[in-house]
Amino acid sequence: MTIKRIRFMQELLTFFGLEGRLHLEWISSAEAQKYVQVVTDFTEKIRQMGPNPLKKIDAAVKGAI
Repeated sequence: MTIKRIRFMQELLTFFGLEGRLHLEWISSAEAQKYVQVVTDFTEKIRQMGPNPLKKIDAAVKGAI
């Protein structure tokens, strides 16, 4: 069920132009190094994508009102 929900959310985020900003990884509590690596990699990926593109749209809409 979780995978189904994540796929739905990924599709929804893609629709809004936020693709790639949701990630699911199964990690055991005994896998501390894996956790650190996954979080580090995902954080770097998000930084490379740049800021939230919806902020530009929100600013444009507020400026038009």
